[in-house]
Amino acid sequence: MPAFNIMDQPAGKPPDGVVPNFDDPPNKNALTLGILTFCLALASIAVVLRIYTRCFIVRKVQVQDFFLVAAYGLYLALMVLYFRLLNYPGWFVHLWDLTIGGLTEFLHVAIITTCLFLGFYIAIKTAILLEWISIFLPDGGNRRNLFFWACHFIIWSNLIFCTAELILVNLSCEPYEYLWNRTIEGHCRINTAYTSLSAAVFAFSTDIIILFIPQRVIWTLNMSWRRKLGISVVFALGLAACTASIVRLYYTVERAGSSDVAYHLSSVQLTASGEGAAAILVLCVPAIPKAFSAIKLPSLFSSRSWLNLVSAGRYRSSEQSLKKNSSGIPPPDEVGRNRWHIVVSGSESHLVPLTEVPSAKMRRHDLELGNNIVRSTEFRTKEHHGFDPTIASEEHQRQHPWE
Repeated sequence: MPAFNIMDQPAGKPPDGVVPNFDDPPNKNALTLGILTFCLALASIAVVLRIYTRCFIVRKVQVQDFFLVAAYGLYLALMVLYFRLLNYPGWFVHLWDLTIGGLTEFLHVAIITTCLFLGFYIAIKTAILLEWISIFLPDGGNRRNLFFWACHFIIWSNLIFCTAELILVNLSCEPYEYLWNRTIEGHCRINTAYTSLSAAVFAFSTDIIILFIPQRVIWTLNMSWRRKLGISVVFALGLAACTASIVRLYYTVERAGSSDVAYHLSSVQLTASGEGAAAILVLCVPAIPKAFSAIKLPSLFSSRSWLNLVSAGRYRSSEQSLKKNSSGIPPPDEVGRNRWHIVVSGSESHLVPLTEVPSAKMRRHDLELGNNIVRSTEFRTKEHHGFDPTIASEEHQRQHPWE
């Protein structure tokens, strides 16, 4: 007589008229494999293109790039575990078609991937918001306006919430193994279904905010509406993340009220993989056009759009980089040493110093941008009100040089 093994027993009672199938249970492994492969490929391509752009084209690596690498590492580990579930016990398998051993394995992987996803969310949302600050604020955020504080509020709120959620999930049951293995004695202090629900609500809320905060800045830029629209569409990729968030929220609610844990948890996990890929795209896609700078792209989405966007932000920050007097014009000694460009923004005007660039470098830079400057002319004007004896004397000498 074979020894009794509780792990080989049915995980749940089947509905009336349904015969359990433990050997080859109905599942959606093929659909899941296609979705997981697509999400991983899309996220990987985006990350590679951004890293290539930052390291070999822009040649400037920032803090958000390190957060991106950390987030991608966590996402990769998450996807490896998801692929592992395809072999055993499978995706979208009903509870009555699972053994207790299969259910225990699925719940164990679900706990690990939940922790990985919370860490991923901390890293990727921090990277996205730091990127927004570096793009839309002059001097990397030295000017502390509403946009700056909104970004930092989300960064720290997301960090605190995800850390608290991580602690709650891992301390919810005693002993710890009871989280996924209900064949041992133990008890749970917190229902993890409700912690997952709160996490889904928070993720959706922050995704909505991240979607809209750059739009306000984009539509106040001094450029044509077509270019604004093109830039807005690229930064509106957060809609994909919001869609995945709300779908995950729906399935989380459905899972919280269902006893068919493995089946409904499959929906939550699969939408999480799509949400992670969408978040990576939100960060990486705005930098991708530079990777194709040698290819003729439509002007609406070309890299010049991002150049103009950054330039607009830099013009607004010029007041911080100049020593001004009360009239907003640099001191005479600075004007004498430098050349200045007048920038008009709305009802304000200020001077921006022009950097001396070697002619060969300037020529190459202009060719890359499609600009061919053939000739430049410099004008200097002076306007005086009232009588100035010095000017009168100079004017007299110019008209009567023989005197």
